[in-house]
Amino acid sequence: MRPDTSRRPFAQGVSTRRPPPSTNIHGAFTQPLRPCARLWGEALLLDILTLLAFWSAAPAAPPPAALGPELAAIRAAARDQGNRIWPGFGEAPFGLLLLEPGGETLLCRPEAPPGFSDAGRDAATGCPRFVRPRGALPGNWLAAMPLFGPPATIVMGTPAATGLTGPRWRSTVLHEHVHQWQAALPDYYARVAALDLAGGDETGMWMLNFAFPYADPAAAGAHAAASRALAAALAARGTPAFRARLADYLGARRAFAAAAGARNWRYFEFQLWQEGVARWTEIAISRLWPDPAMRAEADAYEREILAALGAPDLAGQQRVAVYPMGAGEAMLLEACGPRWRALYPAVLSLGPLFETCGA
Repeated sequence: MRPDTSRRPFAQGVSTRRPPPSTNIHGAFTQPLRPCARLWGEALLLDILTLLAFWSAAPAAPPPAALGPELAAIRAAARDQGNRIWPGFGEAPFGLLLLEPGGETLLCRPEAPPGFSDAGRDAATGCPRFVRPRGALPGNWLAAMPLFGPPATIVMGTPAATGLTGPRWRSTVLHEHVHQWQAALPDYYARVAALDLAGGDETGMWMLNFAFPYADPAAAGAHAAASRALAAALAARGTPAFRARLADYLGARRAFAAAAGARNWRYFEFQLWQEGVARWTEIAISRLWPDPAMRAEADAYEREILAALGAPDLAGQQRVAVYPMGAGEAMLLEACGPRWRALYPAVLSLGPLFETCGA
């Protein structure tokens, strides 16, 4: 989730019009959950029961007329363009809670959670529609979280409340839907647990707060070398120098892994797989979108990622560094051909997928 509406440069983790991905979470828990639910995405330890106590008496309002078609277009893109990239992407759970000034609207979940009223079907999406009065959830949230229990629900403020342009808002919804799709992959929770990274944490906060040695000079230096080598490899796509630059990057990647240490690298690899590929998927789907504004958004976003890779700052960015590096690795894999995508659902790291490059 991204509850912050500040717009800082991508060199600090985000584009100038996107809330920081470092605040992105994919879980909110008020009590111990089943083992699989404890591992949902990046958890923020919120007391949802406390939030529920603050629902206002304001009547629930219907979605603005402009947003119904927006949501329908996003779902259509997930089905039509998204399925071309990830088979089954458009069929993954797509529940969405829209936070508006006058109320909250829950779409595309089969049943109403407690506190919601049935409002029939949404005309644009064709989904079940439930409403409730506006509560205490911040109106600028951008999240995928099991607010009503699994499967996760996307929790989104309106474009106006989040400060995002229309294309960036659509792209962000797609990013959160990637996390819904990832969590629906076979044995996702069991495989995450097998990484043995939680250290006894049952809230999921370890995904945000893992003690990776971001400020360690050796790790930061190795990350900087790898990030710049990745930028160079991406710049060489489609040229005779590509294979040599790819080999340079893979060598720098191995050096970064060695500097980080085995357990720390396991965490970083998982974040590259989860968050970096979600970022890449935003770009890939937007590039296939019929709307030229979305295609322009994809081009702008790729430029931001390449700029971030060329100006690494692990100590400053900390966990945010996984977004451009993971997206860059997905771009590199795609330059070798699409076969990596068929293998992606069965792993939780991108390293083994570089075998598809003949490396």
